[in-house]
Amino acid sequence: MSRSKSPPLRVLGRGEFLLDPICERARQDLGIAIEFELIDGIESLRRAVTRPDSFDVYHQWHTIDLIWTARTIQPIDLSRIEAAADIRDVALGARGRVRTAVFDRLYLQPDGTLGATPTNRAALLPAIHGVDAFGYLDAARAELAADEPDSWAWLLDERWAGRVAILSDPCLGMIEAALAVEAAEGITFEDIGNLSVDEIDLVAGILIHKKRLGHFKGIWGNYAEAARLMQRSGVVVESIWTPAIARLRGEGIAVRSAVPVEGCRGWHSDLCISRSAKGETLDAAYAYLNWWMNGEAGAILSRQGYYFVLPERARARMSEAEWAYWYEGRPAATALTDPFGRPSIPPGAVREGGSHAERMASARVWNTFMDEHTYLVRRWNEFLAA
Repeated sequence: MSRSKSPPLRVLGRGEFLLDPICERARQDLGIAIEFELIDGIESLRRAVTRPDSFDVYHQWHTIDLIWTARTIQPIDLSRIEAAADIRDVALGARGRVRTAVFDRLYLQPDGTLGATPTNRAALLPAIHGVDAFGYLDAARAELAADEPDSWAWLLDERWAGRVAILSDPCLGMIEAALAVEAAEGITFEDIGNLSVDEIDLVAGILIHKKRLGHFKGIWGNYAEAARLMQRSGVVVESIWTPAIARLRGEGIAVRSAVPVEGCRGWHSDLCISRSAKGETLDAAYAYLNWWMNGEAGAILSRQGYYFVLPERARARMSEAEWAYWYEGRPAATALTDPFGRPSIPPGAVREGGSHAERMASARVWNTFMDEHTYLVRRWNEFLAA
């Protein structure tokens, strides 16, 4: 496919997903001009909702509730997606399991709603998924009793006062803060993925109090910032994503990804097409989506700890040692590199949390937009400004 004289395909998304090696390989394989625009957090979603003319493909964590309702993306014609049958099999196999967050509103139904019943049109293509928790330096673990389990309560624990960092995104940050409050205060929220106004007030009040006491050393917006906080800012415990873990380990910093007893925060990331994409641009968008589904991008992102929606396609593009470590939870047979080819995993290392199936089963709650999203954002901004 050649579009050398056409405008580049514009892909909007987070830096954790839109890596340079993916862009370079897609350009090479497809023979088209592609531009990645990296925007983190709520700002990326705001752009997708308000300016669909500013992008052609959107790659972000699962935000279908807002962007489909806003009608900023167009249905995906699955007759143009080579992996449609495989995606259907995964969607049907996910029923009754915890990992249904993306599949229960995947397909466009005859009445115009989104649902789980397969049709020939979808709102998005599921791409990658994983679970997140917090991370800590080996030096911090050495301060504790050997049998003390990892716990979200550590984000609020006075033992780490002045050495803790959390993420700035209000949606994800509030979920993690709620997990920490539950664990630290011995309470149970009715639905930790959909807090009430009173529950939001409780969490926000604790965070603001802790911040004013100097408990938080930093608040980060992307994985590079999270890594820097542990590199040179004195942070020993923080919310963290696997790309930051990979970066820190590549620099020789002894850091662990926690396996909290309360469970992890699960997430999906999907691919959507702007409603403004037409003609050659729409053709290029479908070519990009089909390239994504061949497993090359999934293999690249697996090297920083993510999981591809069609694992066997990623496996075909990974070494056996990579597959065994990242997906099967077995010790690394050889030294492994990150998506950029930098040393990351030493021989003999074992991934925290175990295999793909074991790690995904640890998801206690999934990324979501709560019913009280507007109020949540207002209280979160009060915390950031405190």
